[in-house]
Amino acid sequence: MLTNYRPPQLADSFWVTFRMMFKEEWRQAVDFSRRRHIALFPVMLALLSLILTVGLRYLTGEVLVSSDSGDQAFTWDQLKLYMHGGIFAFSLSMGSFAFIGRVMVSQRAGGKNFLLAIPAVQPLDLVTNYFAYYSKEVSYYVLMLLVPTIIGMAGGILLEQFAGLSTPLEWASLPVVLLALTTTLSQGLALSFIASALFSKGGKWSYIIPMIGISVGLLGALQIVDIQLLIPGMLYQFSHHHWIPLVSIPISFLLAYIGAHLVPDDFEIHVTTKSELFTPVWQRLPFLGNGTLRLLVAKDLVDLWRSNTLVKMLISYTVPLLFLLLLAWLVDFASFPIPFNLLSYAPFLGFFGFQFYSWLNGMDSPDYLNGFPVALPELLRAKIVVYFLITTWISVIFLFVMSIVLDQLWALPAALIVMVANSIYIVSLTALLMGPRPNKAIFDISIMVWFYIGTIIPLLALFLISFTQGDMTIYENWGQMVSEEGLNATTSVLVEENVAGRGLRGILGVSAGLIILGISFLMMLNRRWGRRAFEN
Repeated sequence: MLTNYRPPQLADSFWVTFRMMFKEEWRQAVDFSRRRHIALFPVMLALLSLILTVGLRYLTGEVLVSSDSGDQAFTWDQLKLYMHGGIFAFSLSMGSFAFIGRVMVSQRAGGKNFLLAIPAVQPLDLVTNYFAYYSKEVSYYVLMLLVPTIIGMAGGILLEQFAGLSTPLEWASLPVVLLALTTTLSQGLALSFIASALFSKGGKWSYIIPMIGISVGLLGALQIVDIQLLIPGMLYQFSHHHWIPLVSIPISFLLAYIGAHLVPDDFEIHVTTKSELFTPVWQRLPFLGNGTLRLLVAKDLVDLWRSNTLVKMLISYTVPLLFLLLLAWLVDFASFPIPFNLLSYAPFLGFFGFQFYSWLNGMDSPDYLNGFPVALPELLRAKIVVYFLITTWISVIFLFVMSIVLDQLWALPAALIVMVANSIYIVSLTALLMGPRPNKAIFDISIMVWFYIGTIIPLLALFLISFTQGDMTIYENWGQMVSEEGLNATTSVLVEENVAGRGLRGILGVSAGLIILGISFLMMLNRRWGRRAFEN
């Protein structure tokens, strides 16, 4: 009898589910990009790792500073801290897949289904499904990110033997780095997964989870709690106690297994009633005219509100900014090796737009629009408008409060210009290169190369100019100062009071160029995406 049927449990179906999810990940990637483009992604990552390995002596200042000098650009401890901090932040951002089960179920009418949503329509165990998904994520990122990185490091060591390019790394350090980064990656994914599972329950958890995340982050940032104790992979990197990953990795998988039990199992059917929303939203958008753009923007805003996705997106955008704001209030940035100021943060607010734009495009399947008189470029422009309507006011408030905290209210107008210019540029570039699926297109090497070239150059330019408040004369003798005093030689110059308040022509010039490029990218959307069909 079907009434007596029980879904297969973890021991019976885990390996089958895991293998199928791994194949599904590859299918999704190949569906967007050519096989060779995907294969080139780890190759390019290995090449980048090789270049950084060769440049380690320059990063640590060993080549630029005399051997009897205590000054270095970066210490080894700092490099280890940044490496694990970056991997941990990345894994936290990629582990919130407890949210997407309901989204995938709502998109199954688009013609494609996903294994993560199968328990909603088939008698499969939800716990097994989510735990297998976590295991797939860990394995996939280890193979796509960490293993190529280690191969690049090994190539850097080989260059020392065959090309005479010295590097301070040793062969014995490679397995330690791989195991340490794997520990950090699995922990970040597990914590993010269990947090998103609790958050998806709603109610009090909607407030408790962000508060816990901010509190723990501040405890580590303020060194009240040793950050190495919060991230065991980092602790292993410093201590080389081999029992740490042997204990920490199983604990991470245990946390993921617990999180799989916490995911709400009622996502298959949701019947809700809401008052009429479209007309009120439409009436609040007269500045968009009466055409297709206004229609699509109103439709997206209504979808965001009805699906409760808007709350998750706002939290994902606001929590990092709130943490940064609290950190600026409690920590003296003047004591940092790099002289951060208000203009240093403004470019990164625009860079955050990539993640938010990805959320907007992953919210709903656009396949149904193939039957409507709408072109793909019109949808992409509507997504960009929605992005600015939702995030701009948050960024403005953040910059205003940060200017008060840093006592740099005079720099607020220039910071706002930089933020808006970089936001227009980044989101327009993302739409032009990646279209409706940026979360998959980023793994296409032919797209990724142009994206990183197009983002890193202006971001680095604005970041460097921000240190001098627009006074470019400081960089005229950069090479001579570095060769004589090391990479920290400019710190005393950059924090001088007479630098503040000088001309901002460099910043305004770069910002104007970014705005012009952003508008040009928007005009090029028709050429690149005008004849493309809407695809999930």
